[in-house]
Amino acid sequence: MKATIKVPPVGRIALIELAILMVATLITLPIDVTLSSSLMIGGIIYVMPHAYFTRWAFRYQGARQAPKILRAIYWGETGKLLLTLVLFGLTFKYVEELNLPALFLGYGAMVIVQWFYAAKALNANR
Repeated sequence: MKATIKVPPVGRIALIELAILMVATLITLPIDVTLSSSLMIGGIIYVMPHAYFTRWAFRYQGARQAPKILRAIYWGETGKLLLTLVLFGLTFKYVEELNLPALFLGYGAMVIVQWFYAAKALNANR
């Protein structure tokens, strides 16, 4: 039996986030290369782990799959946190010229974009 509840189009949110991030990076590039690259790195540090989580969390559908869904969410969240830590660690260790406010602005902006588009996608399915 096929599930009757559609999976929200959360996979598209990562593509929207990347598009917004690219526009912001290109707009800030003429101002300062370090600012622009830090903004991009911060955004990618959010988008990549969240896309990983999304891939895990929405693998299964239906009430019969509830134990698998719960396990997938746990694995997805664990992986997301570990990827985030690793990406921040690699950034602080290997990126020599880094604008910290821009790095965290890029990360925070992608959080807000994700909230907005996730709410929009969930409301569209009602």
